[in-house]
Order: sequence, then structure tokens, then C-alpha cells
Amino acid sequence: MTRLVKIDSSCKMIKMCFSFLFIFILINFQVEAKNSCNDECLTKTYCLSSDGSGVCSKNNLATAQFKVEPIFGEFDYLQITLKGYNVAVDEEKTIKVSFDRPGRSSNIFTCYKSSLGSTYARFDRDTYSKTFGSSHYVDGVLYCTWTFNIFDSITPPDMLRDSSQSIALYSDSRKVTVANDTSQLPIYHAQYLKCCNKVHGNDAFRLTFDQTDKEIRYQLYYFKLDGSDLTVTLLRKDGTQLQFECYLYSNALKVRISNGSQHFSVDDQLMQRNIIFYEICSWATPFVVGNSMLSIDASTSVFDLRVEDDVGTVYTEKGVTLKNSSHFAKSSFVLVAFAVLCQIL
Repeated sequence: MTRLVKIDSSCKMIKMCFSFLFIFILINFQVEAKNSCNDECLTKTYCLSSDGSGVCSKNNLATAQFKVEPIFGEFDYLQITLKGYNVAVDEEKTIKVSFDRPGRSSNIFTCYKSSLGSTYARFDRDTYSKTFGSSHYVDGVLYCTWTFNIFDSITPPDMLRDSSQSIALYSDSRKVTVANDTSQLPIYHAQYLKCCNKVHGNDAFRLTFDQTDKEIRYQLYYFKLDGSDLTVTLLRKDGTQLQFECYLYSNALKVRISNGSQHFSVDDQLMQRNIIFYEICSWATPFVVGNSMLSIDASTSVFDLRVEDDVGTVYTEKGVTLKNSSHFAKSSFVLVAFAVLCQIL
């Protein structure tokens, strides 16, 4: 009888352990989802509904999706996808999205289907017109897609810094202004980074760190047009520091390591250095930076961060690690907590 009671008690403890494990996994899954890049945080969608409003519904006439396609060391790409719904096979259809600003020419992306079924995607600005992008018609839906960055001829004015354009969506003769400015687009001020990385910065700049298997990647976005150069300083508690100097307008990037008594350049250890359009500065370093006399393992160190422009310090933060997120640590915590809980039970 006593043996049966012990077996029953053990079974209950096992069930409780697995119940808690399920709860921990569920919580951890939610945390991981918040720290992962996905289409939802990289995109923004606007709609033209059948009632003429800009409210997304089951009866949309047209939608415009804006998606960022980030590539390290390059200016971010923006992908625009237009869709027209409930389009009959023999129907002629035109859907458009336009970027408008008073006193300036509109930037118009047009998606067209003829009554015979042929399609095209086109871009227009004033007298400039270019057939560009992909288009097709499938099962009553008309699709057009354009992918471009700031160096392409079809791009609207700098969408990373400038939010002053309104957005209008068209379905044939029907029109709705879906946004008074472009501040909600994920490309504006590179705000998609907040979904995908631990972001350091303020309204003037954003700085991210990302570790791969072999290197640390640094990416700095600067949103002011004031001609400033930027200095990023990473200071350890022992006084050892890395200092990166980004000269946005002379296309130069330098790095020094110092500890008070010693300081020297380690420019030769910089990799994938890029300065793009006076607003993005990106580079990579090995995990360990320095030489036999003085070095820092930047992959494991904890730093105080300071960012300066030509006027002075614009940002400080303590306890910074050069990683893009913390969900791996949270995963480890889940497993440890589960093990301890089962021992207690």
C-alpha cells in the first residue's frame, strides 16, 4: 500500500513538472517572438476599403504594403507591394499609391491590368516615367511589386530621414489619403530595428550591435544633416576602451584601443567598413581587438557606451553588451528554473 502511495506521489510530481515546463516554454516562446525579426515588424500595410475609407476590412479594394529588406553594409531596401482585389478576368483595373508633398512632384507607383489580361508596373514623377517592377494577375487579385533603395531612380526623397510626404491609395477613380506623413513606415528612422535588435540611441541616431559566428557587426544610423562626425566609445570598468570615429562626410572610419597608459590604432582590424549617404556608418571587428600588449574581447565584455558629435556628448548608457538581443539568456533561464523547480517538488 505504501509503495502504491509513493508511485502515485511520483506520478503527480512528474505531471506537475511537465505542466510547469509547458508554462515556461509558452512564456519563453512569447519572449522569443518579441525579440525576433518577422514580417509584422518589418512591414506596414495601408488599405482602401469598399466603403471608401482607409480602414482595413474584409472588403478591401486595394492594399499597399511597405516592407524593409535590410542588408548589412548597404542602404536599406524598401519593397512596395500593391494588391487589387475582386478584379474580374475581363476587367480593366488601375491601382496606385502616391507619395505627395505640397509644391513638389508626386511619386506615383501604378499597377495596371488590361481587359485582355496583360499587366504592368510603372513609376512616374512629373515627366519621368519608367516601367519597372513585377506584375501579375491570379485568381481575381492584381499584384505589383517594386524593390529599391535610395540610389535607384524611382525612390522618393530620403525616406530614412524625411517623413513630410503624405501617402494616398487609389483604386481606379477612388482615392483615400491613408497617411498624412511617412513616420509610420518601418524604414523611417530605421525604426524596424527596434523589433529586431537591442537598439541604443535617441531621435538623432540609432546604434546596434550583432554577433555572428566570427565577428561583431556595428551599425550606426545618423538622422541629422548638420555635417557632424560621430565618435562611439566603449569603456570597460578596468579603463580599457575602444573608440570608433566615423567621418560621415569624408568617408573615413578609424578605431583606437587605449587603457590610459597605452593607446594605438587598430584600423587594420576593421572589416566591412561602409559609410553610406552621410547617414549610415557600418563596420565589423573580430571578437578580440588589439594586439599582444593590449586587447579587448568585445564579445564578452560589458561596456559603458558614449556617443559624441562635433558639439559634444549626445548619448550615454551603462552596462552595454555587443549583442543584438537577450532571448538566448532567457532560454537558459527557463531550463535552469525548470530543473530547480523539479528538484524542489
